[in-house]
Amino acid sequence: MQIVKDEMECSSEEQMEKYYQKIKPLMGFYRKLVLENQTVLEELEAECQVKINENLAYALDYINQYDYRINVGHFHYEMENLLAVYGLSDLIHRSLVLLKYYAPQGCDLEEIIRKCYCSGIKQKDKDVQLELGYGRSKFYERKKSALKYLGFYFYEIVLPLAKVKK
Repeated sequence: MQIVKDEMECSSEEQMEKYYQKIKPLMGFYRKLVLENQTVLEELEAECQVKINENLAYALDYINQYDYRINVGHFHYEMENLLAVYGLSDLIHRSLVLLKYYAPQGCDLEEIIRKCYCSGIKQKDKDVQLELGYGRSKFYERKKSALKYLGFYFYEIVLPLAKVKK
C-alpha cells in the first residue's frame, strides 16, 4: 500500500514539475505582453468603445459601408489581436482564481503571481520579495510552488474547459 502511495506522489510531483516547466515561459511571455500592450490596449479599448456599440460584426459592416477613410482590414486585425490578448488574460485570470481558492496558501501564491507577472509595472523579483516581506529562499520557493499550481490549473482545468466551450 505504501509503495503505491509513494509511486502516486512521485508521478504527481513529476507532473507538477512538467506543468512548472510549461507555465514558467508562458507567464514570462504574458508579462511582456501585458507591459508592451498596456498602452495599446487602453487606446484600442477607448477607440472600440467609441466605434463599437455592442455588436462587433454590425460595427465593422457599418464602418466598411459608410466610412471609406477607415482601414477596415487593419481595424479588424487590431480587434483580433485585442480579443486574443483578452482571451489569454481571461484564461490566466481563471487559473489565478483557482490558485487563490484551492491551492495551499493560495492567497499568498496568487499575490506573488500577480505582482511578478500580471502587473502593469515591471518589478524585479527582489522588489516583490521585499514588498511581501519574504526572505530570498522562501520567496523563490513560494514562487516556484505558485507556478506549479498555476500550471496545473491552467493545463488541466482551464484550457480543457475553454476547448470544450469552443
